[in-house]
Amino acid sequence: MDILAIIDKKRLKQQLSYEELDYAFNAYLNKKIPDYQMSALLMAICINELDDQEIFDLTDIFLKSGDILDLSNISGIVVDKHSTGGVGDKTTLVIGPIVASCGLKMAKMSGRGLGLTGGTIDKLESIPGFDVNLTEEEFLNQVEKVGFANISQSNKLVPMDKVIYALRDVTSTACSLGLIAVSIMSKKLASGADHILLDVKYGKGALMKTKEEALKFDTIVKKIGKKYNKNVETVIDAMNIPLGNNIGNSLEILEVIDILKGKQGYLTNLCLKLSATLISMALNISYDESYQKAQEVLENKQAYNKFLEFVTAQKGDLSKIKVSDKKIEIKSSCSGILKSIDAQKIALLASKIGCFRKSKDDILDYSVGIVINKNINDYINENDILAYLYVNDINMNLTKDDIECFKIEEE
Repeated sequence: MDILAIIDKKRLKQQLSYEELDYAFNAYLNKKIPDYQMSALLMAICINELDDQEIFDLTDIFLKSGDILDLSNISGIVVDKHSTGGVGDKTTLVIGPIVASCGLKMAKMSGRGLGLTGGTIDKLESIPGFDVNLTEEEFLNQVEKVGFANISQSNKLVPMDKVIYALRDVTSTACSLGLIAVSIMSKKLASGADHILLDVKYGKGALMKTKEEALKFDTIVKKIGKKYNKNVETVIDAMNIPLGNNIGNSLEILEVIDILKGKQGYLTNLCLKLSATLISMALNISYDESYQKAQEVLENKQAYNKFLEFVTAQKGDLSKIKVSDKKIEIKSSCSGILKSIDAQKIALLASKIGCFRKSKDDILDYSVGIVINKNINDYINENDILAYLYVNDINMNLTKDDIECFKIEEE
């Protein structure tokens, strides 16, 4: 087959056959075509999208590129959860300990940062010593013993997604609904859980910008789940503000700890909502009963202790987490009510100070990030500190546009 003909066909909005998709993506996986040709195909897909049949076919191709975990020897009910991404999204690291404390088993395989959203694996690797590359036997043993394990995509599980994911991150092709669905569902199917919850975000700080896109994605992933006999549920939420106060890998781990120790707020409420939904669908009990279970293990610190057990099991040392000692203050230029925090502008600022990758080979500085110091509807005085920037260069050049992330309604 001719890769140029395949690229051209998709550019012309024509449907690609199973054989054409299989050839193109396996050729890239096996390094028989260069980055620039796969980038061209991904951009053609991003512009013209995949239809349902192409999505089903590509999911199957991704899934068959590697092994599928056999979870049949794990006792109890095995669940999985995935977020489509958002600025400051650290929900997995709160939900995993909560549902494990409620008796479920979460076998989680995550990715690195994509676009202007951080990846769970990047956050976990900010914990010194944390091993995201467990063997399959170690992974399954930890799920059985601890109830929660979180690893990086291995070369054996959906290796095709690993290479495509890295390329999408740096070619502005992260936003294709079809590619998002294929990437997420191939990983979820390979991970072997029967109950899968997807936290679907839309808005300024998400990969999907509109509710219509989120609803379309919801339909796609449920069709894939039905095809593979999996129980798939979604929770759809707007995301125009960052998830939590901390953005940046080490800082987000510290916020996870704060939530598990009792910090209240929007992010805590969202994690309880998602945990309750997952418990309800897995145990077939009411949402209210599930919410009560989740709230109880959060309040009595069972979930916090489970998080510590999880980190220790994967050889992480929380006492050695590093945050930059170079700090810049963003201050308010007026007084009034804080009406909004622009998630996309916050993400762009976080990218500028080094929180995200600009090329697939970039090495992240885990110590940098942003701590938002005010919440929506807070009263702001002139010169109040709105946010702290933890940077590696105290003299970095910040423009007015860089720091205009906060909308204050003046008196």
